[in-house]
Amino acid sequence: MKRRGGRILWLVYLDSTISRSRGRILPRKLAVPRPAIDEVAKALDKLGIRYEVHKEKRYPALWFDERAAGYFVVYADDVKEVARKIAEEIAKSRS
Repeated sequence: MKRRGGRILWLVYLDSTISRSRGRILPRKLAVPRPAIDEVAKALDKLGIRYEVHKEKRYPALWFDERAAGYFVVYADDVKEVARKIAEEIAKSRS
């Protein structure tokens, strides 16, 4: 049974190596190259946002690409704003 109220956040949304036409929602300068599921989970924990992880699923437009594996169900209103905050946290942790 699925829970209601969550928003989907694919790893592709944050990946600067993916084009906008393939699914990235952030500008390239804000996105991070090849975000890992663990990095995104740590960023969500740090931001205090509830989430569920689904590692085995792939983004439908890139079903053949390893970079498109995994998504999060995020319990927040604005996925784009959450994606921006996650990308900032990942960039901070990488530097």
